[in-house]
Amino acid sequence: MQFSEKLNFLMDVTKTTNSALSLYVALDASYISRLRSGKRLLPRNEESVQGMAEYFARNCREEYQKKALGDALGLSPFPKEVTALAKVIAIWLLAEKDEGGESVGRFLGSLFAMKGVTPKIVSHQSETAFPLDETAIYYGVEGKRRAVLYYLSEMITLDKPQTLLLFSDEETSWMTDDPVFARQWIALTMQALARGHRIKVIHTISRDLDEMLSALGQWIPLYMAGTIEPYFYPKKRDGVFRRTLFITPGVAAVVSSSVGGQTARAANVLFRNPAAVAAHEEEFMQYLRLCRPLMRIFKAKDREAALSTLAEFEKERSNVLLNVESLSLLTMPETLIAKILERTGLESAGFPDYHRIRLEHFRQSVSAHTFTEIIVLPEPRAVIEGQVKVSLSDMLEGGAVYYAPEEYLLHLQNIVKLLDTYENYHVCLVDGPLEDRYTICVKEDLGVIVAKTSPPPIMLAMNEGNMTSAFWDFLRALIGARACDNPDNKNVVSRLSEYIGQLEQMKGTI
Repeated sequence: MQFSEKLNFLMDVTKTTNSALSLYVALDASYISRLRSGKRLLPRNEESVQGMAEYFARNCREEYQKKALGDALGLSPFPKEVTALAKVIAIWLLAEKDEGGESVGRFLGSLFAMKGVTPKIVSHQSETAFPLDETAIYYGVEGKRRAVLYYLSEMITLDKPQTLLLFSDEETSWMTDDPVFARQWIALTMQALARGHRIKVIHTISRDLDEMLSALGQWIPLYMAGTIEPYFYPKKRDGVFRRTLFITPGVAAVVSSSVGGQTARAANVLFRNPAAVAAHEEEFMQYLRLCRPLMRIFKAKDREAALSTLAEFEKERSNVLLNVESLSLLTMPETLIAKILERTGLESAGFPDYHRIRLEHFRQSVSAHTFTEIIVLPEPRAVIEGQVKVSLSDMLEGGAVYYAPEEYLLHLQNIVKLLDTYENYHVCLVDGPLEDRYTICVKEDLGVIVAKTSPPPIMLAMNEGNMTSAFWDFLRALIGARACDNPDNKNVVSRLSEYIGQLEQMKGTI
């Protein structure tokens, strides 16, 4: 049973409503509803699950309830103490705990589904005209949406570019549950970016991972479109008192507070009084001083900065899991990259020296830490016909570069040589269609690089712990834990040698 099925079973047996459980565990009733439907995965915060288990244990009083629960959990004898039963229920609920794979998969889906985005300035909509009062109050989730639309609508009328300061650690259903509103706030924010505004946003990483990645996924179109600086607060917070601050210095601010996930009756205040706006700006800036950058975002025009960040990342020493669109540039011999650069006219762009530095970092890393590369071998015909892309070449001047058949063979042969040379270097051959839309490189406990390689290319660099762990678990699941923990280089060399022979035979017939 999935977590949603278990939760539904427990709530049905104990005749529990969403609102009753939400009050006990301090989660919004709408969030409970999404957990039951499977739209949200198991909360990463185990305290919430422990609270649910305690509630169900206390409300399992009737004999028929105990019989149903005992049969489902295989309890014999049935625990007499509430605390003992709560512990058993919590273990059962946590048994199918999502390790982030599904959440990461959905985040990647939102990332590589994005096409080129050009913000457009459209006419101001009169139905969202900014209130003239210096202070206006709106209540509940709908009130928050209304206040935010008023705020953003005013921002796109400003002639002078501003820096918008955004933060919310309140429950996110107000932003994500209504698709019409989601489209509205994204469209208005895009227009604000089109007018030259910048955004500093503090994301909340203390949410459960699924909720955090879902919220970040909604920001992907904005990351693709303009100048956004994302941050996060690195220390643990209790999540009891929560806050929303949307501020444009000297212009307006939307401010709200709530306890836990209870936003249904919360007051959302829209300020345009300069003193009030300045006070909340100072509150935001004080919090920002305690934060760190959540990710760095690079588009094709940021090629130099992206390559520099990648080189710095590769200096760090840790175990590595790497999933690239074809074969890693780190395993490409120097002579081959020189040949490809000459063929593409990029030999004078400093890439040979840059690649030489990367290779040295790779050798130093693999001498002390494991380096596991995930490879899907393409259909031989695709290699022979020159349809296999050189990894990350979309970030180069001139766009994507493709292997000539003999170049791909040279690269594979070098991988076989590396497998024979370095005991810490491993390759996991994964069956399935070649995934050429993204590259992921994770350094255990250190950080992750995610590159969207389908047009338009974008690269994200992150070092937040939960995000790093989630992507690490995602790649481990792609490989399979057993294959990841017990690599068989001898078998991989055999399979690669057989594949190389097949390519050479096909190449010889053309």
